[in-house]
Amino acid sequence: MKFMTEPENAGVSASLESLTGDSSALQTLQNEVRTLRSLFSAATMALLLLSFGINAFLYYQDRILRKELDAAKKMAQEFETVPAASAPAPSAPAPSPANNGK
Repeated sequence: MKFMTEPENAGVSASLESLTGDSSALQTLQNEVRTLRSLFSAATMALLLLSFGINAFLYYQDRILRKELDAAKKMAQEFETVPAASAPAPSAPAPSPANNGK
């Protein structure tokens, strides 16, 4: 007489358990890789957006600076081209009150 304490297909059951364990580990690994890929994609997109933002800011600053530089150059050029005749001539020094009596 044979006792049924152990299933007849214990070897098959153990190999199936091993396969499902491996399958479970493989699925867990695939999920982690998928998560890392999405995290990498999100970080890449954030970096790309940040670089576009910085470039736009620098372009805007460059435009403002060029306008200010052009205005300063124009002012300097106008200052240099003012005719000397239109500038007031230096006048003789006014007599000081201490020298009036001498």
